[in-house]
Amino acid sequence: MHHVQREQRTFLRLVTLAAILVALVLVPLMLSSELRLSTGHRLALVPDDAERLFGEDDRVELVVLVRETPNPFSGPSREYTAAYAAEWLGEQIRLHDLATGEELVLPLRRYDLISGAADLSALLFVDEQAPGGRAAVLVTRATGEVRVLGPGEREPAIPGRWDEEISFGNIGCSGVSPGKARVACIEHGGSRLVFGDWELSSHPFGRSDQRAPLYRGRGSDPVVGWSPDGTSVYFQNEFGLWRSDLDGE
Repeated sequence: MHHVQREQRTFLRLVTLAAILVALVLVPLMLSSELRLSTGHRLALVPDDAERLFGEDDRVELVVLVRETPNPFSGPSREYTAAYAAEWLGEQIRLHDLATGEELVLPLRRYDLISGAADLSALLFVDEQAPGGRAAVLVTRATGEVRVLGPGEREPAIPGRWDEEISFGNIGCSGVSPGKARVACIEHGGSRLVFGDWELSSHPFGRSDQRAPLYRGRGSDPVVGWSPDGTSVYFQNEFGLWRSDLDGE
């Protein structure tokens, strides 16, 4: 009889210990979305095919240019091109050209607006709160020329939408690459409540049935843009800026 009771007590202790160990593992996973997502990435339960270029503590903004072009299957398409990563450094802004790898320095502390020429060949970065009054810098994309607009010069003598913001990239499921080779898509649902909040995928233009997952992320939906040649997709939210290369798809 005593032998049976000892075995029962031992069994209960083992069950209790196992429950404690399970709780020690599951409770942090339940409480921390970051831990859940990193676990999903490590165990290959969700896609993680991307390289983080900047972290959440970096003051950087992905500059995405959007162009409407005819679509043979429906209405006009919007092509999203990631032009620059704009790094705010306090006394100046460094533009990382995502097509060439070159760096441009803008003599601005900040900017409120990015507007552009009609053909997006030039961009105007405007700081409405500069210490000496409004400051604006024109960047010619092809040459990398940086020109500070003079006093009283509100816009360059180039046709464009100089009072309209042109940098955005909330794509939904219609983020077309330049040249209409591929489409990027932000999706929700599935296991998002367990691992992350959204998933970035891509598919050939006109073939949504061939969708390939690229990255599962958390937080707000990212701003998304393609490299000019359509082989990489850049995306950014409050947790960082990433690049995913599609060469191997």
